[in-house]
Amino acid sequence: MIRLLKNSDKQNFLYFCQSNRDPYSDFYITKDRKRLYLTDINVAKTVFNNCLKRGDQCFVKEEHDNIVAIMLITGFSDGFERKYVKILATNKDGSRDLFRFLQWQKIKNLFIKSRKTNIHFVKYDERTKRYKPSFFARKTGFRIIVVRDKEILLKKEDYKYNQNTRR
Repeated sequence: MIRLLKNSDKQNFLYFCQSNRDPYSDFYITKDRKRLYLTDINVAKTVFNNCLKRGDQCFVKEEHDNIVAIMLITGFSDGFERKYVKILATNKDGSRDLFRFLQWQKIKNLFIKSRKTNIHFVKYDERTKRYKPSFFARKTGFRIIVVRDKEILLKKEDYKYNQNTRR
């Protein structure tokens, strides 16, 4: 089951963030140009208490009353134009289900900043020698807009219906 994070989830949220050391994880927030990883218990407490109460969104996937995946959409509390998606999942299924859930949300102009090695968001195509969004990121509407040294920036744009193309 996927749902919004509630205040009663604090202990479960903190335990999940601290206990999961996903090697592909980009599960951090940026504050004053510093990356603060949510695998640090103090950062996770701050995010839970401050960011979520001021408007950032967090969706969790639960199985047997335990969190198995978290999707944080941050940037609302800072008032910035860019809203970033951060996912921490114990397996590929959790990541897939959160991307599927994201398709039905009315959140527009989302970004993902990811390491090139993060298999949840990008994959390297040996045939074309280029990076491309993972299958579920692509199905959700994310496209790569910038490739840097170690990172890739993906963006999900609004769908614009063009009346001129209708016949």
